[in-house]
Amino acid sequence: MTKFTFIDVEAVWDEQLHEAYREIDPRGAAKQKRIGQVLHRLPCKRIIAAAAFDLEVDTNGAISIGGLSSWTEYEHGDEREVVTQLFEHLRARPQHHVVTYNGLAAEIPLLNLAAFAHQLVLPQQLRINASAYGNRSAWRPHIDLGLQMKGQGRDWAHLSEIGLRIGLPSDLFVGKADIAEPRNGDEWHAMRHHVGTDCILTAIVALVYWRANGLIALDPLAMLHNIADWCIRNRAVADAHIEPLARLRAQMLEQMGAYRDEAA
Repeated sequence: MTKFTFIDVEAVWDEQLHEAYREIDPRGAAKQKRIGQVLHRLPCKRIIAAAAFDLEVDTNGAISIGGLSSWTEYEHGDEREVVTQLFEHLRARPQHHVVTYNGLAAEIPLLNLAAFAHQLVLPQQLRINASAYGNRSAWRPHIDLGLQMKGQGRDWAHLSEIGLRIGLPSDLFVGKADIAEPRNGDEWHAMRHHVGTDCILTAIVALVYWRANGLIALDPLAMLHNIADWCIRNRAVADAHIEPLARLRAQMLEQMGAYRDEAA
């Protein structure tokens, strides 16, 4: 049984941090993107939400979903508590390999910055000296799926692009890149679904990629059906995502039935 925890965090522009930095480096703080917006420097961002999706794959390719957990500033008060909850979740699962999508460029630096600011200690899987931990398995303690898929290539693929390529409904990715600080309870509820769905989508892409590369053995149709079914039954995604996941579940069930008929 190989155990994974897929994580994601969401962060917003912190005006106070930006203004403090601007006093030190007015020219650097004024740098803009091509469309005229101020460039949001990573250290001037604050984590407002995090999620973790636990999943195990046995030697026969069957998957077992451990659950989806998420934390936001709305429930926990501030960045420190959100990050603390995520760290404790990972510490309680020392055998789980943590998986991110482009995490070495985003999640890991943000989590390090939060640890600096709030005197926290990173869980074992995310530490820079985690290589010894990784010797117990062929899998790294932290796997950056985006970097793994890029390999020696020049181009980075967005998670949504890969999701579409493997047949996931486009409805699951609409608005994925639109991140703003929530202003009320309903928007915070939507943020929890947003960060949790990112973890689930990362898991789906990872399992398909690892199967294609011979790292795990599983039936991709059954995997997609089971994850979609679990999300629907547990209301783990936003209401807008239930219908596309139901379509996906039905399609996978139909294809599995067709393959069984052919085999018979």
